Amino acid sequence: MNYLQLALEESFLSIGISRPNPAVGAVVVKDGIIVGKGRTQRPGSAHAEVMALRDAGECARGAAIYVTLEPCCHYGRTPPCTKAIIDAGIKEVYFAHADPNPVVRGNSRKILEEAGIRVFEGVEACIAASFEEADEGDCGSGCRVFGYDASGRTAGNPMPRAGVGMRPQSELEIEGQSVFAEIERYFEAYDYFVRNKATFVEVKCAVSESGCMGVARPDGSHAPLRITGQGANCWNHELRAMSDAVLVGAGTLLADNPSLDVRYARGNNPVKVLWAGHREFTAEEARGLNFFKPQEGATEVADDKRSLVFSLVDQPALASLPHVETIRITAGTFSSCWREMLADISRRGMHRLMVEPGATLAHLLFENSAGDVPADRPLWNRLDLWHSTDPRVEDALEGGEGKPALTPVAFPGVPSGAVARESAMLGPDVLTVYYPS
Repeated sequence: MNYLQLALEESFLSIGISRPNPAVGAVVVKDGIIVGKGRTQRPGSAHAEVMALRDAGECARGAAIYVTLEPCCHYGRTPPCTKAIIDAGIKEVYFAHADPNPVVRGNSRKILEEAGIRVFEGVEACIAASFEEADEGDCGSGCRVFGYDASGRTAGNPMPRAGVGMRPQSELEIEGQSVFAEIERYFEAYDYFVRNKATFVEVKCAVSESGCMGVARPDGSHAPLRITGQGANCWNHELRAMSDAVLVGAGTLLADNPSLDVRYARGNNPVKVLWAGHREFTAEEARGLNFFKPQEGATEVADDKRSLVFSLVDQPALASLPHVETIRITAGTFSSCWREMLADISRRGMHRLMVEPGATLAHLLFENSAGDVPADRPLWNRLDLWHSTDPRVEDALEGGEGKPALTPVAFPGVPSGAVARESAMLGPDVLTVYYPS
């Protein structure tokens, strides 16, 4: 296991609570024992380091603290975390990701080292944070699949142990490098938000072996189709857990009736977002579709937890729903309307928007990305494309006894100019990650 991996998992529970501040996690370790954990609270409240130090109490003196993001060193709504670390008597600080904020970057390390504290950062910190897990079992979330390296190794399929006792140094290094890559991936959206004052858009698509992205019934309506296996589905829920919001189009909403929550991973449910386009929803649909229902267990709906509907037409049937906010978008090209929506989401302090499009919305996103969008502000920032090799998906298209064959809805294809940068495999499903050129 890895202390910074545990800090990362702690930070997931801060997503949706800390914004517009980054969701950060921290753990305090003394003599090999975790004595404190913490995550960033609401703006104006304590940061992850302070929460972990409070949890550790006097045990923090002489201990090490592991933090996913470089500790802040300036006065804002709260005092600097570097001061809290120094006052607590911490002797070592390990942070994985350098803060892109120029007020913080590099200055925190200088302040801590001048106070006599040893500081480790980046991949060096992540390698040093690896430790031999106890035999009692995994203390992680149990459904972590993001941590893969260039060899395709994933956390769900870890490298086998080499004999009894401590693992060889090379294996600890591999694990640390994998955790570093995972944390860098996690903060990709925050970095983009800080530098561009805009939300990072991550698109997730799944395609069958024959290039099918969905299916249509004989009457033309879209039917639900499960393309990927459980490993990819776990991955999908982890992406939801690390996203501020998750968006679907009207077609996907009507075909799949998704809940858009987190069930297979540890974390908070993202804000639900609907790209309604020109589709006006009826009162019956407002009552029956999961999207328009409050999140399970919610007793009240704060402004930052409401489901968001971006629409080109009025939605009178949704006006009476207290947990749904409808934002009317002015007519124009798809790209201009999409940018108007992203500007609204950015003003809400959301770092990452996960998009799970159907074929129609995917076509609009990819086709318009090569149009009049400025090169530094594309309609999407990362495409996670899953290809299934499971023959059962193709068998489902043929229908069955007493069932009509379904018409495949084709994937519009990888956007022009997109560059593949990563790949991994989970069971029968292959993931390829693309970025705009």
